[in-house]
Amino acid sequence: MAVRSGPVAGAQRTYLVSSVDHALTLLARLRDHPSLAVRESAEILGVAPSTAHRLLTTMQASGFVVQDPVTRRYGAGPALLHVALASLQRIDVGRVARPHLSALAVETRETVSLAVGEGTVVRYIDSVEGSEVVRVSARTGVVVPAHSTAAGKVFLAGLGRDELLRLYPSAKLQRRTPRTLATRAKLLKELEQVRRDGYATSYGESSMGLGAVAVGISDVRGRVIAALAVSVPLERLDERRAAQIAVPIQRRARRVEAELGAG
Repeated sequence: MAVRSGPVAGAQRTYLVSSVDHALTLLARLRDHPSLAVRESAEILGVAPSTAHRLLTTMQASGFVVQDPVTRRYGAGPALLHVALASLQRIDVGRVARPHLSALAVETRETVSLAVGEGTVVRYIDSVEGSEVVRVSARTGVVVPAHSTAAGKVFLAGLGRDELLRLYPSAKLQRRTPRTLATRAKLLKELEQVRRDGYATSYGESSMGLGAVAVGISDVRGRVIAALAVSVPLERLDERRAAQIAVPIQRRARRVEAELGAG
């Protein structure tokens, strides 16, 4: 699939939501300018100053811009900075973790993946297949419900109860297999076990025949930013082997944290 960069062509603009398009245009302009006045913003967008002011006020309420009380100009806000830092962080953890994925795949002979959390799902952003004849295929690009995977449980275990209740307002959870955790109560109980053990497991919960063990990678503030997971055919994974596999995963996760400056 081709990726287009730069301004959107005229015919395509018909399908854009104008307010969103205008907001993104101003955010992109802040990349090269430290601040923008209302009148400058209006000229950039080709709208009335009152329209530009309403747009900037809305963006300010969401934290994407802040206004200098003296100059009345608008600059990048904390929400925008958080998005940028999260993107850089994801790039950094992927780069740093890559050799550790390869080393862990050699050590365990199983498929190793790096996953990131996205609310109630996890996305596998890198993967190295193991050397076993019967093995789990590379997971790169796969997106699955967080509560059904070891990697996802690692992220969820790092959240407070209020955040978990916000993410899972319903007492019942989506089931992918007969083994998937079916209720929020069961999930909360398992997350307590993850916190005690320092690693998470899944046994045929996201896909029949697939098991996994995962450990979190934290940043300098102790927030889980990625998960290192070893995927194993379920026939080769029980609680004893899961505990054994967790040891080298934890060791590699701590090394990644150290290289990221969080150790």
